[in-house]
Amino acid sequence: MPAEPTARELIDRFGRMTADERFQALRLLVPSAEDSPVLGPFLISTADDVAEDDLVRVEAVRAIPLLDFAEPGLADRCRETLFRLAREDDDWDVRNAAGCAVFDLPGAEHSVEPMRAVLAAEPEEFVRDNVSAALNLFLRRS
Repeated sequence: MPAEPTARELIDRFGRMTADERFQALRLLVPSAEDSPVLGPFLISTADDVAEDDLVRVEAVRAIPLLDFAEPGLADRCRETLFRLAREDDDWDVRNAAGCAVFDLPGAEHSVEPMRAVLAAEPEEFVRDNVSAALNLFLRRS
C-alpha cells in the first residue's frame, strides 16, 4: 500500500490490515472531495465499531472533519454520531476525540448548548477539560 492510501484503497483493504496498519492508514489519510460520500459512512462505521481497536476508532473520529461536506446530510450524520460517541461510548479516548471533533464540523454553532449538556454528565475530568477547551476555542473563533 502506498504511504498515503486513497480513500478507496483504504476501504478496500481495511479488513485485511492489522490494527496498527489501520491506525497508520487513517492517520495518513488525505480525503478528496469526491471520496467523501463513500468515506463519510466508512469513518462513521469505524468510529462506531466497539470491536475495533480504540486508537483506530480515535483516528477515524479525527478524520471525519477532513471530509468535504457538500453532500446533503453528511455533516448532520457525522455530528449525530460524534455526539452519541461523546455522550455514550465506554472508551474515554473516543469520547474525548468525538467531543472535540464536533467543533470542526460545519454547523458547529448548533453544537454549543448540546455539548455543554454532554460535558455536565462526563465523568472523566480529562475529557471535560479537553472538550471544554475545544468548545472555548470554537467560541473565540466565531
